[in-house]
Amino acid sequence: MDLFKRLKEKLGKGNTKRLIGQLAAIVIVCVIFLISYSVFFPKEESSEGNINAIEETSIENKIPESAYSDSMEERLEKILNKIDGVGEVEVMITYETSTEVVPASNVTKSEQITEENDKQGGTRVTKQENTTENIVTVSSKNYNSSPMVIKEIKPMIRGVIVVAQGAENPMVKSQLVDAVTTIFQIKSHKVKVYGRN
Repeated sequence: MDLFKRLKEKLGKGNTKRLIGQLAAIVIVCVIFLISYSVFFPKEESSEGNINAIEETSIENKIPESAYSDSMEERLEKILNKIDGVGEVEVMITYETSTEVVPASNVTKSEQITEENDKQGGTRVTKQENTTENIVTVSSKNYNSSPMVIKEIKPMIRGVIVVAQGAENPMVKSQLVDAVTTIFQIKSHKVKVYGRN
């Protein structure tokens, strides 16, 4: 209340230009202070958020490969375990390559044909082709961009090892080999079945 009374008194005396200048100077100093504070002392949450986003992106790129392999092995173990005469089963699958991702892309092709006639009556035709390919990216809510994926090609299976109780029996061993070759559409020489102790 005291401040308002002083302000009214000064306005009443006719020093309004000087007072407005002082108030404007105070406001400008406060704005400069706030801007410099936000520049020199950024929020810790944003830097942690960026680190977390980078970690999540790298984890997303690493996990699917091992998760795919593990899930295939688990599913195969469950199926083989249900075959008559088979006890406990362990499976290991090896792959030729890793998962291949095919990104979407914009392809621009241009062709230019130039025909030149010389003084002797000869003709020369020049053909120039240009192809430009740009990968299409998608931005997330964190302003991270990643390529748009058209399809994902799962890896080719190199071989499968099955260790199972009851595999000593030739009939059970044959059933295990048939099951694995049918599921993965691979040749029987890529499947090895061993008895479990």
